Amino acid sequence: MAVNGKAARGAAALVLACAVLFGAPTAAGAAGGAQRAPGTAAVQVRPADACVAGENLGEIANNFISRCRRGSIRQAFPGEHYGDTLGYIRGCGLKSCQTAWKLLNDNRFRK
Repeated sequence: MAVNGKAARGAAALVLACAVLFGAPTAAGAAGGAQRAPGTAAVQVRPADACVAGENLGEIANNFISRCRRGSIRQAFPGEHYGDTLGYIRGCGLKSCQTAWKLLNDNRFRK
């Protein structure tokens, strides 16, 4: 029984989506890499500069805050800058930009 191209593409997309959502094993994991003990969580390792504001100047402030800062920063962060890039906030001369930049670099809010 032949499968038409549209159905094959749909099936491939479904398999890929399930793999992404449910965590298909990577090539290293499928090849018999190191196994962790049952009941232990995988530790996510980030590069040292992944959450440094000065190294992520192209990222939108809201995304950076969600990824790298505690939620309590939102109480003091100037709301008009959530959609701005970190590079814009750093170079902007407004008082609200200076406040936002200081908060983004404040160690109290690091995860």
